[in-house]
Amino acid sequence: MKAIIKVSLIIVLFIMVVSCATTPRALPEKYSLDNDLEAVDQISTFKDITWREVDKQSIIIEVNWRDYYLLVLRRPLYSMFYLHTLGIDGALHTIRSGIDRIVVNDSTGTWYYVIDKIYKLKDWEQAEKIKERLKKSK
Repeated sequence: MKAIIKVSLIIVLFIMVVSCATTPRALPEKYSLDNDLEAVDQISTFKDITWREVDKQSIIIEVNWRDYYLLVLRRPLYSMFYLHTLGIDGALHTIRSGIDRIVVNDSTGTWYYVIDKIYKLKDWEQAEKIKERLKKSK
């Protein structure tokens, strides 16, 4: 009888842990930029990508030497000091929101961060304005 109770408790605990780990988190309000920026589902890239830190949950990338995008991650990126070790885990030459992930390699291991939203930026000037806006917002 005790064994059945222990097994039942383990199963219930396992279900609780899995459900918490898979429950999507709501993005902070400051990332609701649909009224200000053009949201896109994917980016096609064929050349080098340049990364720029914005805050702990977003980065700006430059692709094809002239196109700028804001990537908003589903959860905060805790290894911003290792920006040079970022990569994208996704399909060749395509970055898709909700599917592809930012990969960070640091001294503690490899970390994956799903790209929740992608916003197209007009130019470098708009990228700088959005960067300052998001840094000021809490």
